[in-house]
Amino acid sequence: MTEIDRIETLISEHNIIGQTGVINFNYAGFQSVVISKDIIGNTIQDWFGQWLISKGLVWRMGAHSQSWPDFILSDGSHLEVKTFDSSAGPNFDLANFDAFIRSLWEGNVARLDTPHLVFSYLSNPDNGVITINDFWVKNMWELTGPSQKNILSLQVKQNQPVNIRPKNWRSSNVSLFSNRQEFVFALSLVVDRYRSREFPNWYQAVESEYIRRFNCPL
Repeated sequence: MTEIDRIETLISEHNIIGQTGVINFNYAGFQSVVISKDIIGNTIQDWFGQWLISKGLVWRMGAHSQSWPDFILSDGSHLEVKTFDSSAGPNFDLANFDAFIRSLWEGNVARLDTPHLVFSYLSNPDNGVITINDFWVKNMWELTGPSQKNILSLQVKQNQPVNIRPKNWRSSNVSLFSNRQEFVFALSLVVDRYRSREFPNWYQAVESEYIRRFNCPL
């Protein structure tokens, strides 16, 4: 059993889904419940890391707090954790576009197979009660898909790609990538459109490195 499998099993065995909690802030001898949604995602991730330790799982952070991956597990595997408000739909960033394509270009092709543990939650604005109501473990390409306007699901500002965004994979009417190769090819089309001088032959470089590292095609 891999560490990712152990985590999925623990989440189910300990009935994480459906329980309730609140975020408390204690300062100057006064404690209050935090109502704002702005910090829920980071708080759930921090709580999850400590919860893993309490269950005997060993992990360490990536090189930087804001860089890939969120967790490096004891078997060497990587894990990204994402959260979103279930009432609003997935609206988190999967990755910064420039940082992601550069990372793959530099040989970090294992990112293509990094599992993403996604928690959805509901929060009560009246009392701050939070409920994690579902979770998924998916590869990045399973969370996003093609876009007629931007080739794949992207946040674009001032006609420049900024972040890779998820699509609502929970809906049967949403088109998602069906495999890793489709995702990488779509990325390469965006690279060709916006970053071709900086990353010539980007697709070929990523494909060759993936085959070299894992002895299998994209």
